[in-house]
Amino acid sequence: MLRSVFYTCLALLVLALLHCTLPLVSASSELDSEVGDLVERAGDLYSKGLDVSVIIEKLNSAVVLSEEGSVEEARGVLSEVRSLVEDMSTVADSVYFTNTLIKGVTVAVLAAIPVLVYTLLPRVYLYLWFKSRKKWLVLRW
Repeated sequence: MLRSVFYTCLALLVLALLHCTLPLVSASSELDSEVGDLVERAGDLYSKGLDVSVIIEKLNSAVVLSEEGSVEEARGVLSEVRSLVEDMSTVADSVYFTNTLIKGVTVAVLAAIPVLVYTLLPRVYLYLWFKSRKKWLVLRW
């Protein structure tokens, strides 16, 4: 009899603990999926050439807060991160276009240097040579 009461109390205690931890597990899985989504979006922004170090630091602090049990604070940090990602997403395409344009111009300038040296160096050399020797007198022997 005493043994059955003990097992009953133990079963009720386990059920009560499970009931208390289930909302935390579901909240944790929601936070994990949200963090995963934000990390994926931050990766897209990084691939377009934006600096996402602030986003990564805030995501890290949200994960730490979530692991410590401060779910509401973690949600607040994640909402900040979400707003940062949305703000950065608006300028991501223009930054990507600008970076691509700069790379293209750099390649064009570097490709033009040999052609310019080939065509302009002899002319500049002759011009400077004639300029430096214009006062010379040529005598006949």
